[in-house]
Amino acid sequence: MKKNFMTRLFLIIIMVIIGAMQINAKKTLKITVIPSDAQISVDGNYVGDGVVEVTLDKSDFIAIKLEKEGYITQETKFYRTDKRKAISFTMRPDKFYEASVPSGLVNKFFTVSVSPEFYTVDKNGRRDAEKAWKLIHQILLNYFDEMQTTDISSGFIQTPWDYERFSESKQAVRTRVTVKQSGISDDDLTFQIKISSEEAPLIGMSNENSYREVVRILKKFEPLISEFQSRLSKK
Repeated sequence: MKKNFMTRLFLIIIMVIIGAMQINAKKTLKITVIPSDAQISVDGNYVGDGVVEVTLDKSDFIAIKLEKEGYITQETKFYRTDKRKAISFTMRPDKFYEASVPSGLVNKFFTVSVSPEFYTVDKNGRRDAEKAWKLIHQILLNYFDEMQTTDISSGFIQTPWDYERFSESKQAVRTRVTVKQSGISDDDLTFQIKISSEEAPLIGMSNENSYREVVRILKKFEPLISEFQSRLSKK
């Protein structure tokens, strides 16, 4: 009788040990993401691209982050109690990325030397640039409904901000154009032109401090650069 009791006790102890080992055993998880070159980070650490296998420690969950240029960054948590051994994700394209192009001329002034056909200089050196300003207005009104500031006497024009919302990426993008006349002391007439492109979280788009410059320009405004250069410049 005593022997049977000891045998049963021994088996119970073994089962408890095995159960404890299973509870504390490290679990592996396979993570797959499309596109295959998307970066995968776990708990803030980069672990690989496309397909990775990670080991779960004793923490309650791991934080997964998926990133790729042109796609919306995705963040999620995987809990240790989840019985799955593999999970997969398909990232969504970033609509702002698709609707814009990179530009080295955005958010800084570029210079356009104006063709003499658009201005005159009298014998006293006074310049009349009315034709040039009219052409600038014509160009800008093809892209904006109105001008915010027009002060030709000071040589300055600025459009209002044009706002576009991208709900999937939860961001707002705004664009405006500033034109300043320069070359005042010379016979040549030049304009300094700046196309500003800024983005902010959609939820904070009404807060001026939320915006930051982005080195991309919406495709609908991209022709502005070449149009200024081709229609105003010296041939």
